[in-house]
Amino acid sequence: MKKIIAISILTLVSFSSFANDNARRLIEMLIEEDITILRTGGDSVLSDFIPTVNASQLISEYSNNQYKYEQTYHNQVINIKTVASGIRRDFSGDPFIVANGKNQFEYVSLEFKNKDDAMNINNDSKLDLICIGTKDNVLFPILKECVTSDSYFQNFLEKTMNNINKLNESDTPKNMYESIYLGLWEQDIKNPNKLDKYNNMDEFAKNGQQYFEKALKIAKTKAVTEESKVITMPKP
Repeated sequence: MKKIIAISILTLVSFSSFANDNARRLIEMLIEEDITILRTGGDSVLSDFIPTVNASQLISEYSNNQYKYEQTYHNQVINIKTVASGIRRDFSGDPFIVANGKNQFEYVSLEFKNKDDAMNINNDSKLDLICIGTKDNVLFPILKECVTSDSYFQNFLEKTMNNINKLNESDTPKNMYESIYLGLWEQDIKNPNKLDKYNNMDEFAKNGQQYFEKALKIAKTKAVTEESKVITMPKP
């Protein structure tokens, strides 16, 4: 009898671990797709939590209503896509990039997290950056702590998955992705061998929609705190 019980326990643990692997694989694919959609201008889940802007848009918003601009962008993680118009130096001698708006007399100042990175950027270079907005603006908008979008989103994916890998079934999720992950994990346990065949999100969305929708319903029950219902984008 003890042998039978031991075998049963090992089987359950093994299956739970396999379901856990499926959930990890699927949530990582989901996050990667969200990042790709956001970066290509589509409607991503992440679009609700990190605005994508250009220099002219920021200058216009700032000029029209400085108070509203600061309420919107102060301490906000921002994805700016623009073109470098030149390199300048602040009063401390640190270099920063300017990105002109409609003319050379209006611009957004882009201060890099690593100041020396600004020196490697040529005029007319296309920029795709993640920065932090501030209320400490002078004449025109200033964005701080800028890093490349490539490095930011790679770091975001790695940190998000690292936190997910530490979760147990009974843990309270700390963001929306963790909630969905726990939903996928529970859904996979309830439906053995149903989720392991999906190798990309298009295939999963087309042929596994019923499982994903059920996982989302489970995720809602897991999301018992406000933070578990959203995605808080980390500072660069």
